[in-house]
Amino acid sequence: MLETDYDAPVDERNEIEPGRTHSVQLAVRAQDGLAAPRGVDLRVETSYDDGRTWSRSALRDAGANAYEAAVKRPAGVRGDAYVTLRVTARDAAGNSVRQTVTRAYLQRG
Repeated sequence: MLETDYDAPVDERNEIEPGRTHSVQLAVRAQDGLAAPRGVDLRVETSYDDGRTWSRSALRDAGANAYEAAVKRPAGVRGDAYVTLRVTARDAAGNSVRQTVTRAYLQRG
């Protein structure tokens, strides 16, 4: 089973500052005690309308199954808005995971 770890730049209120783009760090791993997954393919999508529409985030491979996703706020989103994350990961052995975190954090407008 694959697992994903997230590191979003939130404060103590689970909020981030206003801005057009921010980064979320992600890691894909196997369950504790198992070898690291090989050949990981990761997809990160974000929604600012509770999952009605999705935008794919650009990824930077940081090595060792760690990634940086560039989350871009859509031009039409005004004011404070919740960010919903959807992450899909697959490895070369055919293992996969898909997680949706609804209203993962608030982005100030």
